[in-house]
Amino acid sequence: MSKAIMTIHGFTTVKEDFGRLYDRLGCYDEVLAVEIPGHNGDANFDEFTVDDTFQTVLSAYDDLRSKHDEVDVVGFSMGGALTTWLCAQKDVHKAVLLSPANKYLNFLMPLETLKFYNEQGLKPLIKKSNVSLAEKSYTVSRVFSDYFENVATSLKIVFSNFENNRVITPRVYSVFRKIIRGCNAMVEQHSPITTPTLVLWGKLDELVPHKSVKYVLKHFSKAQSNIYDDIGHAMLYTNHDEILIKDILDFLVD
Repeated sequence: MSKAIMTIHGFTTVKEDFGRLYDRLGCYDEVLAVEIPGHNGDANFDEFTVDDTFQTVLSAYDDLRSKHDEVDVVGFSMGGALTTWLCAQKDVHKAVLLSPANKYLNFLMPLETLKFYNEQGLKPLIKKSNVSLAEKSYTVSRVFSDYFENVATSLKIVFSNFENNRVITPRVYSVFRKIIRGCNAMVEQHSPITTPTLVLWGKLDELVPHKSVKYVLKHFSKAQSNIYDDIGHAMLYTNHDEILIKDILDFLVD
């Protein structure tokens, strides 16, 4: 029995979203990194359209499925939403969704972040009278290190788009919104979807709210989720990627 896996990257990002995961996919007969129109290499966002995006994903799956008995799909952010769209209409063997953008934006993120760090002991630390201001500042910076790293990584991705002359105009953002609406309409039309699915999401996600995880669990009857305390939207771009990769592989090869 032959098996393949395809990855679908996010909005404004590239096929390298999955980093070192690619190095661990040797158990598959074929690995295909889907390139969304307008996003990779010298491409420009002018090439990013709704129809071309859906057709690119569909053609990639159909090509793999014509050659292999099983096809797994891993999608990140917008790619996660596109994976749900694909599962709704195709016989995907297993799906992994990293911070799927079926719902966005995470307007409660600042409050959720403060709540999370308060639970980590930040409030008692600040109240301690026998600890100097310098010590408090140092400890706070250590506590927030994961958050700062996540924000820095996300900003690096944003700036890389400018370096490649890819600017997020209202038209480009409108295409993204239409794609997400199309994904959700397909999911709701075919709900419940029976594809075995793993959803990964971090509590520090600044773009995708937890309700997106709930949305997938509602419409996918065989879905499960892993929630991480100190991981944000950057996911596999961060130094926590080994944890995520292990969980992904444990699910896919089980």
